[in-house]
Amino acid sequence: MRRVLLPAALFLLVFAAFAGCGQKQDAEVVLDIEECAAQLLAEVDFADELTKIDGEMVQALYLLGEGDAESFAVYVSSGATAEEIAVFAAVDLQAAKRIEEAVLRRIAEQKASFADYLPAEMPKLNDPFLKKSGRYIILCISGHNGQAERVADRLLAEGRD
Repeated sequence: MRRVLLPAALFLLVFAAFAGCGQKQDAEVVLDIEECAAQLLAEVDFADELTKIDGEMVQALYLLGEGDAESFAVYVSSGATAEEIAVFAAVDLQAAKRIEEAVLRRIAEQKASFADYLPAEMPKLNDPFLKKSGRYIILCISGHNGQAERVADRLLAEGRD
């Protein structure tokens, strides 16, 4: 009996050790934030010209928690549309949840602002492209979610290689 159990136990131990090989979790993805935002800007159709904003303005718009974001790239419209790109790398998974909540608050604030101001923008705000992958959050308000999704998925897949 012992002769059978020992090899079986060794087999299970080796199998368990190698079971996770070749698989990366979302937290292991490496995404270049600047490249992601630039690719969204280049490949998604926008009606307005988007402009990159600095850290102070990002903080004013998103009210990020102190130290939650490792890096970010945010582009906003002129105000004639609700279009926006925001890509965040959080310091960890808990911070990513807080950043995602901040992004959802930003969308809600934009909905309140545009509801009376430019109601034609509401479809974009009611259905924005928002993706969280590990510690990365990608927002693209454009009205072209399919284009944004293709860009984000491609870059996230490249980040797994």
